[in-house]
Amino acid sequence: TPSPTPTPTPTPTPVAEPAHHCTYSASGTAARKVSLPPAAPDYKATYRATITTNLGNIVIDLLNSKATCTVNSFVSLASQKFYNGSPCPRLSTSGGLYILQCGDPTGTGSGGPGYAFASENLTGATYPAGTLAMANAGVPDSNGSQFFLVYKNSVLLPSYTPFGTIVSGLNILQTVGSRGFGPPLNSAGGGAPKDKVDIESVTISKT
Repeated sequence: TPSPTPTPTPTPTPVAEPAHHCTYSASGTAARKVSLPPAAPDYKATYRATITTNLGNIVIDLLNSKATCTVNSFVSLASQKFYNGSPCPRLSTSGGLYILQCGDPTGTGSGGPGYAFASENLTGATYPAGTLAMANAGVPDSNGSQFFLVYKNSVLLPSYTPFGTIVSGLNILQTVGSRGFGPPLNSAGGGAPKDKVDIESVTISKT
């Protein structure tokens, strides 16, 4: 189950960023049928994502120059409407982990896009409030579609690719965090947010 948990993982050799080529390998069953992202990313582009939720919009500047293949995947999934109508199944409010986890259309915390890819931007990675980062399965290069939004400074080992910075809507996440969680609980900590968060759509603007 892809979940950010404070467990050490070996760090693969980082690729020079911005990456000019990306590799996406078939992995698992896709929660929704999508095409693989393009192998050649637009590494010079500037991307901003707007996550429209039932509680309001969360706007994020994506770190294309530092996590090119991760951003390339996220942009591809968003453009294919992979995230539309998907619940965010996990909220963590303790243990140095203050996150809302999303990105699985099944809402179970175990779904993905049917492919995996390498981690990026891990050297010296930290997870302050406002960070968008990839969830993974606790082993290197197990990134898929799931991500987490950090609403309060969190303490994690640098094992989860940071690939965006929230520029508006952090207050929405902080309110959700303050309301806490209930069942179903997550084995890695936390559980379903009491304030249900549904992603209605993810739109990308490119400059």
